[in-house]
Amino acid sequence: MAVWGDPTKLSRFLFPAVPVRTPHYLFEMADSNATLPQMGFATDFDSEERTQLGNFGEFLSLSDGETLIQEGDTQDSLFLVITGTFHVQTEVTRRPVLLGTMKAGSTVGEVNIFDPGSASASVVSRSISEVWKIDRTRLEQYLEAHPRTAVRLLVNVATQLSKRLRTTNEKVAMAREAMLDSF
Repeated sequence: MAVWGDPTKLSRFLFPAVPVRTPHYLFEMADSNATLPQMGFATDFDSEERTQLGNFGEFLSLSDGETLIQEGDTQDSLFLVITGTFHVQTEVTRRPVLLGTMKAGSTVGEVNIFDPGSASASVVSRSISEVWKIDRTRLEQYLEAHPRTAVRLLVNVATQLSKRLRTTNEKVAMAREAMLDSF
């Protein structure tokens, strides 16, 4: 049966009474033309560059409450949030602590793409969401195939990671100051 290759046909096969609106990029991906939107680390890429990069990864759809990354699990992928909202949370203190919210254009997984290991936090979808994912192996293949664009990609990801680190440092400093003022 040919329904398995087409997300719309598959959805209609599994849920015939439910109308389905398949995002345009899923069809592009099926046609080997997975163009990334012009956002996040791909903001300054032209259409051809976004298609080249898009074809090295995959688009994923998530439901509200679905976990993208589980804290403690091995993680070696970089994600670009296309649509939706995600909570980044940790349970290192044995209770959930919200670390931040990620929206369209945000990247997730930058630390583990450079230093593969266990995820330091969980990332949970808080709405119907789409992300684009590339694992470290595919990223290395992209680096070899498109070195000029890959350098811009890495600089853009490092810039986003640096901004996040700077914001975290400010939050830690304010929290520390608040603790010292309470004594």
